[in-house]
Amino acid sequence: MSDTANHEPDEATETRDLLPWERWIIDEYWGPIIEFDHEAHARWCEKWAPPCPDGNPQRLRRALGFWERSCCELELRVALGADDLGVCDVIVDEYEHEVYVRVLVCYDPSDEERRRRRDYMDWPVRTWLDHPLGERAVIDIDSDEELPLFIPLYLNNTIQPDHGYRPANRRRRAQ
Repeated sequence: MSDTANHEPDEATETRDLLPWERWIIDEYWGPIIEFDHEAHARWCEKWAPPCPDGNPQRLRRALGFWERSCCELELRVALGADDLGVCDVIVDEYEHEVYVRVLVCYDPSDEERRRRRDYMDWPVRTWLDHPLGERAVIDIDSDEELPLFIPLYLNNTIQPDHGYRPANRRRRAQ
């Protein structure tokens, strides 16, 4: 049987990355524990999970890819299902080396027949950036993974260049 008062926390516990709504506190035995921060969670939800203006229920959709369609115009590719009513909100947070994105989709929970169908359509969703994308990586906020570049082979019967983009862990290289 172990004595919790003499328990020394391991290094892996203290170096764990915290979620945006968590914080380290010290318990009565002077051990570090993680506490849920309600105020930080409310701020995170206000930014990353705003309610639908039409009052429809929402669900999260991970972007399949991206490309900068024109200067400061970011196009995300999103899989929309049969019961989806469309993209409700695209949340973008820009930093020096990265752009974080999150896509929320409205859906109709009352249509049982459409909800059973498993067909999806790859749909373009455009949003504007404050600054040109340049060499910044586009990161999905929920999975914390870099999105792949998606450039249509032809646009208006013209082959589209990839501008030398290579996804080889741009996040690590930028740090």
